[in-house]
Amino acid sequence: MEFVKAGKTKDVYKLPDGNYLLRFKDTVTGHPSGESDPGGNVVIGSVAGVGSGALKMSVYYFELLKKHNVHTHYVSADLSKNEMVVQPATAFGKGLEFVLRYKAAGSFTRRFGLYCNEGDPLPEIFEATLKDDGRDDPPATSEILAALNLVTPAQYDEIRRETTKICGLIKDDLKGRGLELIDIKVEFGIVGGKIALIDEISAGNMRVYQDGIKLDYLTLSGLI
Repeated sequence: MEFVKAGKTKDVYKLPDGNYLLRFKDTVTGHPSGESDPGGNVVIGSVAGVGSGALKMSVYYFELLKKHNVHTHYVSADLSKNEMVVQPATAFGKGLEFVLRYKAAGSFTRRFGLYCNEGDPLPEIFEATLKDDGRDDPPATSEILAALNLVTPAQYDEIRRETTKICGLIKDDLKGRGLELIDIKVEFGIVGGKIALIDEISAGNMRVYQDGIKLDYLTLSGLI
């Protein structure tokens, strides 16, 4: 394998066949204050079992999405080694993240708290942000992404439709377990010439409540 880079939550290697291997780590992301957050830009600590839980949960949801004909980069996984094999993907610019919000929480209430409270219901709000830790992942509209030559309006609409479908499937699965999805972050790239879901689908990418209480990474992973 050829080492590519060390990420906040995964190390990346290139395989001889052209695919990539993601090795999951036990790191937790959040804010400098120490608050854990799926969209956090810094590693705030390490918790044993987080990497294993993230991989197992990702495999579960990638397999679920496959049954619903969702195009992803997932190929296979070795749970004993905390490793997942994925197809090569071309990022949009230096990377974009997409968030679907069902209730106000986290960065949403930090930005718009003058007009809403934590836990207020939202009408499936879709947000795009640039992966730029130094600028705190600035949000971008469809017009901004088009002007920066990152995503065309047609690609934006397709990503929005796919995000709504994917997150709806995950939300329904969680609801069947008595859990409530508050918000979730996903990433897309171009795989085989088509827009595809990439990265992971784990507790570190979503905010989930049970009986009104936010679940931590390990508890949520264990329930899935």
